Amino acid sequence: MDEKKILDALHDHYKESIFITDGEGRVIYVNKVAADRLNITCDELLGKTVRELLSAGIYEKSTVLDAIKTKHPIAGPIIENSDHLSFSNSVPVLDEDGNVEMVVTNNMNLEHQAEWASVMRDAKAESDKLRREREYLRLHDKRVMIADSPMMKNVLTTVDALAPTDSNVVLLGESGTGKDMMANLIHEKSNRSDGAFISVNCAAMPASLLESELFGYEPGAFTGALKAGKIGLFEATSGGTLFLDEIGDMSPALQSKLLRVLENQEVRRVGGVRNIPVDVRIICATNMDLKLLVNQKKFREDLYYRLSVFTIELPALKNRFEDIIPIAEMFLDGLNEKYGGKKYLSTITKETMLNYDWPGNIREMRNVIERIYVVSKGDELIFTPMPRAGYAEYPEENPALFDMGNYSTLRDFISAAEMHYIKATLRECSGSVNRTAEKLGIHRSVLYRKLHKK
Repeated sequence: MDEKKILDALHDHYKESIFITDGEGRVIYVNKVAADRLNITCDELLGKTVRELLSAGIYEKSTVLDAIKTKHPIAGPIIENSDHLSFSNSVPVLDEDGNVEMVVTNNMNLEHQAEWASVMRDAKAESDKLRREREYLRLHDKRVMIADSPMMKNVLTTVDALAPTDSNVVLLGESGTGKDMMANLIHEKSNRSDGAFISVNCAAMPASLLESELFGYEPGAFTGALKAGKIGLFEATSGGTLFLDEIGDMSPALQSKLLRVLENQEVRRVGGVRNIPVDVRIICATNMDLKLLVNQKKFREDLYYRLSVFTIELPALKNRFEDIIPIAEMFLDGLNEKYGGKKYLSTITKETMLNYDWPGNIREMRNVIERIYVVSKGDELIFTPMPRAGYAEYPEENPALFDMGNYSTLRDFISAAEMHYIKATLRECSGSVNRTAEKLGIHRSVLYRKLHKK
């Protein structure tokens, strides 16, 4: 049988879609099923690049580009024409010099398979959610990533430098400082921005469930497993970024598996016997001291050094004086836009916010603004924080400042009184460090050192 008859048979009678691209992702062969499924003719597909098809919305994601990039077979779920569920397998064909000569792709229709269809619909829903979040970030990142303070300016400078790389990143900071938003921003600024960004909280599920979520599982791997098996998040994120939040809570066994993924760029599903190539950038976050956990033998030292190629520490909101009011007004602007209101922050509210410690950081700020927005009867918003034990709401109302029993030396008392005066002046100047420094008669660098000294 000659080659033409074989190609004709594949074109007219094979029940699943097949298309072949060259080493640059340009379609050089496509069968009839593939064209029909995409509601386009074969002639219209031939000569098109995969990137052109993605831009036209014919595919939401393609395994072809990942196969060209990695020179390894890539398999994973894709969505055709916005609603058609398929499982794609792209196999690169290399020439004698090891360059990709062509990529052969087979897309298997999964809609008739109930279990797989359910999995894929869940994946699509998650994809839609992440896409909405990423679009929101694109539209608002200049406002969300407010960086009038030197500390945040330094953070964003570092992000701009590391984002285009594939290096792993560890984000440190108190709860609520925006580590998830920063991870998303790094992804959006990276060369992987067209790929998936998937977030998973390592502390939110048991180790066994987390393992099956990350690595997937084969049919019959355990009681209750889907008959068709399930791909893991590493496979689903291939070509993109996987954000592992609360990495410090990961079990030792999973730490070992994660280390192997980082070393080999391969995963093995639960109950599986074969290794599957993946191309994933890892961003981790924790509010724990990972070095301390390493010293306590609760976190693998080799994994720590693998993950922390870059380490970024996000400052607490209380240390970002210049950002407090702009962030509050950003959240308020969003609520006014949503509800068609014209509410604003009163002067006393701004002063109170500048004086408040914000133990819950940006997350607490967002919740506070929403709460006072809802309960406010007029347009002027008033913020009255609950005073914490041993500390009055305002420093000038805090009698402990003048309790001599609180100080062991004259120097300690002078330092406390100085900080009291600095914060009062900072409030008077609405958080402006430049104006505060000018009023105090000191250089702004001196003011920064005094504000941030331990």
